[in-house]
Amino acid sequence: MPITTRKPAHPTILQKFRAITEGYLLQVAQSEMVRKYPNTGSRPASKKGFIYKLLPILFLPGFRLTPWFIKHKLLRFFFVHREQQWPKKPWEES
Repeated sequence: MPITTRKPAHPTILQKFRAITEGYLLQVAQSEMVRKYPNTGSRPASKKGFIYKLLPILFLPGFRLTPWFIKHKLLRFFFVHREQQWPKKPWEES
């Protein structure tokens, strides 16, 4: 018998942005490590696309200049959600 599952939900624009920027920051960090410690590895493969041409111009300088407490507040506002509560025990109420 085959196992069937539902299709995953499409990511939101905010989730796509976070995935792209996290990947880009990881690529920048790896490039800086290779530059700082030569002959210890290879540079990460660069990605192609219009957004990857804009990130070094717009996103990276803004990310580096933003203080940590502002980054922390923005991350909590956009990506951290309240704890979900289980409903009360309806079978015990009657």
